[in-house]
Amino acid sequence: MHSQLCFAPEVLHVLPWPDDVIDNLGHDPRSTYVEEYWLGSWARRRSGSCAASPPASSTARRLDLDLAETARSLGLGDRSGRHSPFVRSINRTIQFGLAQLVGEDALSVRRRVPPLNRARVCRLSPALQARTRPGRATAADPADEHQLRERAS
Repeated sequence: MHSQLCFAPEVLHVLPWPDDVIDNLGHDPRSTYVEEYWLGSWARRRSGSCAASPPASSTARRLDLDLAETARSLGLGDRSGRHSPFVRSINRTIQFGLAQLVGEDALSVRRRVPPLNRARVCRLSPALQARTRPGRATAADPADEHQLRERAS
């Protein structure tokens, strides 16, 4: 069982979660793969892209995320209790192994999103399952193409 947020702190410190294997094999959080196969990708895109290359306003390799403002900007309201939509979304990110709590007000987020495992593929719609079968070509994604070119060089 993963530790989860019980309430939303005013500011959540988002840090990168380095993982040599997933950083090599995983997908860019902004890729089509993540959009199609991972649910809740809005949180991954916002926190993952910031952890990978933080904006100038953040401290080095850390993003200080104002949770009330972020929740409002996503249309989720600014309630901060355990059952608020935003806290539930963060906890789902933790349940799926894309993030982990590293204190009461800090979240470590994977820089890359791992490929779906077999159990998660089985939960997809039949159409999406068919598109994930080995050997089946998928539409090229510019973010993934860039990663493949970097590996080849």
